[in-house]
Amino acid sequence: MTLPKNEAAIDTEKVLELASHIMTALSNCSLYSQEHPAVLYLAGKAVRLLDDLYSDDTIILIVLGDSLIINNVPFSEKSIHLNNLIKKLRRKGIEKIVIKKGITPEEMKTFISEIVSSEKISSAHQHISTGIVDVRLKAEGENVLAIMDENIARVKEIHQGASRFKTLDTVGLEDVVISFISTLKREANVLRVLSPVKSYSEYTYAHTTNVSVLSIFQAESLGLKGEILHEVGLAGLLHDIGKIYISKEVLEKQGKLDSSEWTEMKKHPVYGAMYLSTLADMPALAVIVAFEHHMKFDGTGYPETRRRGKKQHIISQIVALSDFFDALRTERTYRKALDVPVIAGLIKEATGKDFNPLLTENFILALKKIKAL
Repeated sequence: MTLPKNEAAIDTEKVLELASHIMTALSNCSLYSQEHPAVLYLAGKAVRLLDDLYSDDTIILIVLGDSLIINNVPFSEKSIHLNNLIKKLRRKGIEKIVIKKGITPEEMKTFISEIVSSEKISSAHQHISTGIVDVRLKAEGENVLAIMDENIARVKEIHQGASRFKTLDTVGLEDVVISFISTLKREANVLRVLSPVKSYSEYTYAHTTNVSVLSIFQAESLGLKGEILHEVGLAGLLHDIGKIYISKEVLEKQGKLDSSEWTEMKKHPVYGAMYLSTLADMPALAVIVAFEHHMKFDGTGYPETRRRGKKQHIISQIVALSDFFDALRTERTYRKALDVPVIAGLIKEATGKDFNPLLTENFILALKKIKAL
């Protein structure tokens, strides 16, 4: 029996070769510019490969999680280039690409350069159209909180499914980060995006999402865009992942920790960095932040290293500031939540010791711009 054309077997080798050409072109475009000869050359090779993949003069690529669907047929093969291309498209917010026959190497080159850039994909292409993951807020306030509640539930599910013996659903976490970035584009006041803690047991997950949102907010205010912004958000979500190795009794103790419990708690940055370093495709930035988020700007803090006075990575400093801010604005069983102006005063007092003065100044200025101060 002959299969309908859109259900015919996909040429696996050509798809993997196509992914290889596009990713190599993307790399050249990032390192040099779209005008580098290699970008147009590789775009031309990609266009020629499409001739064998069209169905009714069209090819439809759908990114679903970490998988690819081509002309309604799931594509099960994997390669480093294909995995990286899927990740690149997801971070750009692209879930669907429709390419029509007649595309030129020049048009493909322009499309590739737009994927690399921090701007949106143009809608003016004659032979390429894309579907963008979009967070639509129908009513300000309520729907933001609903989106954040969904994200907290997703983070909780992922964290509870993680263990030293199980892998981490990084695709799910990437989706959460994309949601955060989209939400912040529509709600400028970051305080309206932060999730309230509804119960003691939910604190860890709400705090984790808030640290991620605050870190993205800081990074954007510093001018960071594109892939690095996603890595900042992911690092914020995973900064405390090492706590999966800390006993439940210590984690959920409502009173002050004794010396042995505190010694155990202080190990979570090391545990987190070790855990994340074992995961394939985990950005190095997430590993660094997990290890360094309790170090301080002046080189103190924990964990101690052989290099006394070692400076935190700049993103670790951003996450540490977000961690401090959200912890103090959240009510706990042993203290009430502090108002933003009070927290800002405490941050200023700790500037130069705990926090980078430039980041402190930027964070407070960004809060003033949204009238949070």
